[in-house]
Amino acid sequence: MASSISHRLGTLQGFQQQLAERLQRAQQSYRSTQSYLACATGDQRCLFDLVHTEEMLGSEQPTPVPFTHHWFLGLVSHRGQLIGVIDLDAFAGANPRPWQRTDHLLVLSGALPIRCAIRVSQMIGVIDRAQLKPEAPAVTPSIWAPTRFVHADGSHYIGIDLIKLMALPAFLDIARYPA
Repeated sequence: MASSISHRLGTLQGFQQQLAERLQRAQQSYRSTQSYLACATGDQRCLFDLVHTEEMLGSEQPTPVPFTHHWFLGLVSHRGQLIGVIDLDAFAGANPRPWQRTDHLLVLSGALPIRCAIRVSQMIGVIDRAQLKPEAPAVTPSIWAPTRFVHADGSHYIGIDLIKLMALPAFLDIARYPA
């Protein structure tokens, strides 16, 4: 049993290493300015500008921080720095869901105004903008999720504008004071 677990961990670590290398190569290429990183954040499929992403981390559960909003999942140590972890669906108003062992963290670029990671339930892959068609939103979109797309395979995505998200006062104020 121990060897089975060790084998699975080795396989997972190898996959994560390959994924990190692929992301880094894609970010460095010219096409990265024309590509999105597609991830599921729970019930939503989201597109993040590839240039605004850094790497995908394994299923390390964040350490909770008291007196914060339910969408702020806590902190993780990443390369010697503490970074906050955000549940984007909960921030958008969805009910919080428990941490799943299959969840991952999408670490956002250090070039962005806030150092943080987004909780991801599924990594879908890199999508070229040419494979997407704009779609009219069914409801008035959030300022930080202004565009909807349909992929060539028929799947639907929300384009996330991380700069606008990080400029929102509600996003910056993670504190929740006891009554």
